[in-house]
Amino acid sequence: MAIPASAIAIPVAEAPGQVSVVDCPAEIAARLAAGVKLEIEVLLREQVGAPAPPEAVSIRCVDARAEIAVTMAGARRKTTVELGGLAVEHRARAVGLAAAELVQSSINERTVDASPSTSTATASGSPGPTLAPTAAAGRSTAPTVTTTASTGSSPASARPRASLAAGALAQWLGRPAALLLGARVALRYPLGNVLLAVPSVEGAMGTASTPNAEVEARTATAGLALYAGRTSGPLRLEAGPGVRVGWAHLSGRPVASVSNLDGAELSAVWGGPEVRARVAYRPTDRSSLAVGFELGAGLVVRPVHGLRDGADPVYAIEGPWLSVALDLALGIGRGR
Repeated sequence: MAIPASAIAIPVAEAPGQVSVVDCPAEIAARLAAGVKLEIEVLLREQVGAPAPPEAVSIRCVDARAEIAVTMAGARRKTTVELGGLAVEHRARAVGLAAAELVQSSINERTVDASPSTSTATASGSPGPTLAPTAAAGRSTAPTVTTTASTGSSPASARPRASLAAGALAQWLGRPAALLLGARVALRYPLGNVLLAVPSVEGAMGTASTPNAEVEARTATAGLALYAGRTSGPLRLEAGPGVRVGWAHLSGRPVASVSNLDGAELSAVWGGPEVRARVAYRPTDRSSLAVGFELGAGLVVRPVHGLRDGADPVYAIEGPWLSVALDLALGIGRGR
């Protein structure tokens, strides 16, 4: 006797609770939540006893890694998947499989915890339950991962890697304002996921024209800034305060129409506080190179004045200054 199709019912596993995706590349972020839910639903459908789904699943991408945490029955299990060696179209599925493996581990652990009572019931003559093979045995093998279980807070994200940035610099400095061109080198050292300490050195030179003379200005400075930043796909945005101190050398050359003046030179210390903002682009997760564009603005609190006959100002390094830098940053360390 044929059984109508409507009489066959297959229970549908509940979907997991909240699935959060943070800082993952755009090419996989849109598919991650749906892919993780699908893999977990398929796994739960194949389990004996219809276990409850996890309360929450979180995925955070750092460099070329995906950090996954699954909260199930009050316990939190964590894993890390290396995405750098996988094709882009396979990364979302790899993360989904890894999340399902964490769910399977949690189910297995609870089954083992319940095994003493099962053994007792079998020894007394009552038939004990038969455990079905785990669903993970018949599914695609996920990338090799290392998992840990905890009941504490969520895992700390891996620290970004340190980098060395070098590039061209344009600076507007002094009164009257002079355009100085030069170079900038900075060491970008992460203090965590958000903060970076950035010591830097800059050197620039240019000429300011005044009614009485042309003044050549040369500067060499060192600075230290503290940035707060955030990564969004291939872009990283940063900004923060700092301080810059250095040496200035001014050399005056009288214009031809002023014959009663002699040229003179002076050197002195100058500096002051500054604020900086930077945007950087890294083409791929595995790339160790990034292109950066940086703006700086400061206020001279230790000025340098070039005077005519020791009294009348000709050119001065004082007031506000602005700078623009375009650099190439090379990663020189591994994140922790």
